[in-house]
Amino acid sequence: MRAYFDTLPAFAAVQKTLSSKDKIVTYGLSLAVFLVALFLRAWLDPLMPAGFPFLTFFPAVVICGFVFGVRQGMLVGILSGLAAWYFFITPYRFDVSAGTLIAMGLYVFVIVTDLSLIHLMMAAYRAEIVARQESQRLADGQEVMAQELDHRLKNIFATINAIISLSLKNASSAEELAARLRDRLTALGRSNLLLRGLREGEDASLQAVIFQALEPFAVVGTPRFSASGPRVPIGGQTVVVLSLILHELGTNAAKYGALSVGSGQIDLTWRLEQAEGEEGRLVIEWRESGGPMPTAPQAGAGGFGSTLMKRVISGVRGHAEMSYPETGAIIRMSLPTDMLRPTEMAQPA
Repeated sequence: MRAYFDTLPAFAAVQKTLSSKDKIVTYGLSLAVFLVALFLRAWLDPLMPAGFPFLTFFPAVVICGFVFGVRQGMLVGILSGLAAWYFFITPYRFDVSAGTLIAMGLYVFVIVTDLSLIHLMMAAYRAEIVARQESQRLADGQEVMAQELDHRLKNIFATINAIISLSLKNASSAEELAARLRDRLTALGRSNLLLRGLREGEDASLQAVIFQALEPFAVVGTPRFSASGPRVPIGGQTVVVLSLILHELGTNAAKYGALSVGSGQIDLTWRLEQAEGEEGRLVIEWRESGGPMPTAPQAGAGGFGSTLMKRVISGVRGHAEMSYPETGAIIRMSLPTDMLRPTEMAQPA
């Protein structure tokens, strides 16, 4: 039934503006309906007693108002009233006697009432369409949110699985394993809290992710730590990946590197690079100084931090390079800019 109503010009005009051609057609058809009503009234006139001058005009007005629109119904109502007044109340003249004016007044009252009811019906139909569209929009939004939640949970569980697997390989006791897992899952939780605090359509800034990841080490805002670079918005799993990596770098620095002594310094910089003919990349450089002289891992060996960077950052199509000069460890990470706010993410291996 709704599909049938939507084909009528009056109902179609509720949802979209009719073209000039369609409007002309509706007025033309309304005039045709009026002429049919006039012809029928003239044909029935000899057969009917006095007192029914508007018999065929009432349905004509209602039909035109319902099918073509209230304005078309008003046009037919005016033409019908004038035709009934001139041809059937007092034939071939516009009589202004009291009886005629009363009859015309009743006619106007009935027509105005009919068209007002049609107008209210159209307004209710329009409100129902708006409500239905809003309900559909909310339903679509909930579906998108559910898909995003499923996708994010899948990524989180895959990352947790990688953390557990790598922690098991590098822990020497159950207590050490528990402590490492607690710290790393706490870092994972903080990154998701950062994402949850964003409004719809917002992204976290890279600087906010850095400060949040390094907050447990009490260096943010002190002379021992500097961070510089342009404002770069990031979102999705990239926030989680970078939070985990930065937390692990902070942990290693606190245990073995620049943060393990009072004179140590960490300089963190980032920049956007765009080589001709290549995709843009975000380059992050972690540079330690003033700490103990670092020891490069043996070939084929690597702790949790280096393994995590290689395995997890690859999930956002990035890569990491580590060097160990005498001044302190240098870690250089690079990832494509189109993965800073990804819609679909690769899973950690």
